[in-house]
Amino acid sequence: MKDESAIEPIGVLYYFGDPMCSWCWGFRPVLEQADREYPELRRVTVMGGLRRGAEEPMDDTLAEMIRGAWVRIEETTGQPFNHDFWDRHRPLATTVPACRAVTAARVLDANLEWPFMVGMFEAYFTGLMDPSQRGTHLNVAESVGFERERFAEALDSEEVDQALEKDLEWTESMGIRGFPSVVLSLRERYFLIAPGYRTIEDLRRSINTIYEANDIEFTRPESGLYS
Repeated sequence: MKDESAIEPIGVLYYFGDPMCSWCWGFRPVLEQADREYPELRRVTVMGGLRRGAEEPMDDTLAEMIRGAWVRIEETTGQPFNHDFWDRHRPLATTVPACRAVTAARVLDANLEWPFMVGMFEAYFTGLMDPSQRGTHLNVAESVGFERERFAEALDSEEVDQALEKDLEWTESMGIRGFPSVVLSLRERYFLIAPGYRTIEDLRRSINTIYEANDIEFTRPESGLYS
C-alpha cells in the first residue's frame, strides 16, 4: 500500500473487487503499480460480491468454467495459478463469506485490509486453500498480524455485516457489473476508468486524460513514466 501520509490526496481510486475473483488476482500488479505511480490518489477497496446466494458448493459447470478461466487469465496477465486446487477443493459458489472476511480485516485495522486481501488471493490461487472456509480466513488473518480469536469474533459481528452490506449497496449504486473495476473520483465527479481488467498502460492513459481535462499537473520527469 502507498504511504498516504507522504502526499495530500487530490482524488480517490475506488477499486471494486472480490477475493474470489480470478481476474482481480490478475489485476493485482496493475493496481499496485497505479498506487506507486499516483500517490496523490487515495485507494479505497470496495467488496463487490462477485457471486451471492446460498452457501452451497460450486456445481460442476461453475467449477469447470472457473478452472478454464484460470488458464486464460494466467496467459493474459502472467499471474501464477496452482491448478492442483481443483483436484483438492470444491469451494462455495457464493463469494460472500470471503468478502465478509476482507471486510472484517478493514473494520479491525484498515491498514491491514489490502495485505489481507492479497493473502486471500494467494491462499486461493496459489496456496491450495479454500477461500470460502472460515479456517482459511483465520489462517490468513493470523499471517498478516491479527489475533486469531479477535478476528473470529469480528467475522460474526453485526458491524462487519453492516459494512459489507454498505459495500454491496455502493457497488450496485455505481452500476458496477464486473470485477475488477476502478472508478476515479475527482473534483466531485466519477469516472469509470477500468470496467474489467486493464493493463497499466490503459489505466495510466485513462487517468492522464482525465488529469489533462481537469488541468491537473501530472508530469513526473524523474520517473520516466509520463510525457
